[in-house]
Amino acid sequence: MNTNGKSQDARRLNIDPFSGDTLTHQIYEGLREQIERGEYSQGELLPSRMTLAKRLGVSEFVVRAAMKRLVADKLVSARPGRGHIVETNFMKSAMRALVLDVNIEPWYSFGPSVSLFECGKALRRAGCQVHTLPLGGGGNDTPYLMPLKDELSAHPDLVILRSSASRRHTAMHLVAESGCHFVTVGMESGISRFARHVGHVFYDYSSAVAAFVEECRTAGVRRVTQLDFGRNSYLDASAALHAVGIAVERVSCPNEAPCDLDELVGGAYTAMRRRLSAKPLPDLFLFTDDYLALGAREAMRDCGVTTPHDVRVVSFSNRKSGLMPFDGTAHIEFNPYADGREIARCALEWLRTGTFGTYVSCCAYRPGASFPTPGRLDGLDGRRLL
Repeated sequence: MNTNGKSQDARRLNIDPFSGDTLTHQIYEGLREQIERGEYSQGELLPSRMTLAKRLGVSEFVVRAAMKRLVADKLVSARPGRGHIVETNFMKSAMRALVLDVNIEPWYSFGPSVSLFECGKALRRAGCQVHTLPLGGGGNDTPYLMPLKDELSAHPDLVILRSSASRRHTAMHLVAESGCHFVTVGMESGISRFARHVGHVFYDYSSAVAAFVEECRTAGVRRVTQLDFGRNSYLDASAALHAVGIAVERVSCPNEAPCDLDELVGGAYTAMRRRLSAKPLPDLFLFTDDYLALGAREAMRDCGVTTPHDVRVVSFSNRKSGLMPFDGTAHIEFNPYADGREIARCALEWLRTGTFGTYVSCCAYRPGASFPTPGRLDGLDGRRLL
């Protein structure tokens, strides 16, 4: 041991017997930092436990405990008869990793913002550095992706891309070209394989939709009008309804262009007024977003239509958004709080093990008073507004 109470190996691994940290932790941290800095190349054999113990002036038991932690973190592997080798598929430890969480949506609202916040909070709690980048959306990809180029210059360890189908491809190319590992989040289950694309979070609403469709089938619903955003809709139950013989009419309020939330509500109001005044009422209206439901409610009130007396309604909503416009209504509920934590859990699993975790769906169907017991559709068939 040298005069200042520290020992060194050939790569300047320092320990301090008077530190508040244990010797095992100091050796673990020192070796981990050397590996992450590249002082030991991938596939290289670490010094033996006996060699390190002699150089550092500690017992071999202490070194062995530190090596076990490195193996648990997937930084090295223990090879019988050879020693400990730096993993060739080395992934940076989740501790101190930089994660860039990017949201690219046609517009920025409650659900994405909560999920982004909860994900960042969970990642920071695990020791990661997190940068969140809400980009919004628009008709032209380029202006909205310029801030992403700036963030990628910091070479984050993992990029989370939450993007609509219309912008995902451009963003994926941009991230892949930067050399950063990334995971995608979205409604589509099939994603093209890009270099360094490590996983995909698929919003699977199938179980919740199936429960809703079964209640429709049991109650004798024959016609449903679905108010949605068109091809960028968060939820589309039309295929599942058609599969059980229920006719579906779709009324869409596209949100392709940049717009604020008041415009979305206004668009839903206009579309719903037009629908209510033109045709017989369906057995049920399905509103596929909180804001669409707000506008639809105003239109129904102005037209004198009530639920469930005149028509039944089911609304897709974000948990705790405060926007559910019908008291006691049945709804398909997405939980953005749990969603953010689930995405963080999957990301941390990849940072620690190199394997992306399995996302657990955060959506459920909640029955309500607006959709009462089966068989109570008396008088709804063919009703028209005067």
